[in-house]
Amino acid sequence: MKIKCLGGFREVGKNAVLIESKENVLFDYGMEVDTGKLPLPVKKVDMIVLSHAHLDHSGYCPVIYKKFKPPIYSTIATFELSHLLLKDSIKIAKFKGLPKHFRKNDLKKMKKYEVITTYGQKIEGENFSLDVFDAGHIPGSTAQLLEIENKRILYVCDFNVNTTRLLNGARIDAKDVDVLILENTYAKKEHPQREETEKKFFETVQGTIANEGVAVIPCFAVGRSAEVLMILNSFKPDFPIYLDGMSKTATEITLSYPEFLRDAEALRRALENVTEVWKGEERKRLVKEPCAIVSSSGMLEGGPSVSYVKYLYNHPESSIIFTGFLIPRTAGRRLVETGRFVTEGFDLKIKMSIHKFDLSAHSGRSDLFNFVNKINPEKVICLHGDYCEDFAKELKEKDFDAIAPKNGDIIDID
Repeated sequence: MKIKCLGGFREVGKNAVLIESKENVLFDYGMEVDTGKLPLPVKKVDMIVLSHAHLDHSGYCPVIYKKFKPPIYSTIATFELSHLLLKDSIKIAKFKGLPKHFRKNDLKKMKKYEVITTYGQKIEGENFSLDVFDAGHIPGSTAQLLEIENKRILYVCDFNVNTTRLLNGARIDAKDVDVLILENTYAKKEHPQREETEKKFFETVQGTIANEGVAVIPCFAVGRSAEVLMILNSFKPDFPIYLDGMSKTATEITLSYPEFLRDAEALRRALENVTEVWKGEERKRLVKEPCAIVSSSGMLEGGPSVSYVKYLYNHPESSIIFTGFLIPRTAGRRLVETGRFVTEGFDLKIKMSIHKFDLSAHSGRSDLFNFVNKINPEKVICLHGDYCEDFAKELKEKDFDAIAPKNGDIIDID
């Protein structure tokens, strides 16, 4: 048996891991939509296991169906949300002048081979079994235990052991694991106390409103927008809240599958106090009065959040409030680091106040080490992080057989 590292190793983005055995099993096949970077190609695929909808995990899956027809396993929420994001990625590629690697017809082909799974399910195949666990990352996200050729391989990427307003923490009860393939996005960072972070976040929004400004909250469409709305609503706000961009549809899909949520009713209540924005001309009107606007995209790489910043960049009474990880080289990351908004033909000096809060959907540093101790695998393969090598080194110091391969490496599993 071999494990091929096709993408996402020593980096965050384009996750892809191929298990070569009796069945060639592909865990995720993502891409970096904003840069066009792709995972390495595959020659043969018998089945795909998709962990969740984010494009760095799902974004290149449709390309497989140009040559192959493998079943693809995931939850119904993941399939619905990934199709939303994949369709949007086609538009983004066209807008940015990037290659179009697949078309809507390829998405339709993929849909024919979708096999719906759910948390706690065990799937038995002729040469394998697959256990599905709640990963606690975004709605419908999963970790999977693959048993094949007498080896037990646990794939955990991405996951969050901490319960949030939207989701329960990860529930991964795998035993006798031979190989743990594990994300380490926050291998160097502990997350701050969540309740205090939420309080400071709300106070920042409220302070902007009191200052007669507009609080622009760029959010990931999937999961984060819903979480932010729930946080705002929990403090009983006395100001208008607007929801814009793909965040609207993603949140509606999320609410359609309450079985994947911690408290669907709380999300419903939050949405009752929100006004959705459907027309572009409404945006210029909204920014003339104090309000909070939750909108995709979370890293200011597209979507209405970009328009709101362009309208308000010269208004010091207004604010931009980020709530999570900003990938290097994105417009959001550059803005936080330089105070300038640089995107498609624009280079604006931002006078708005800029804030960043940690409402992460990933496990923190101590969570990662505790999880490895709990699973106690024979071998750990580190991926999905900027500090994979350091993380593997620390695990070795704790007597774990840990490695941090690079993209293109092939690992023999005895």
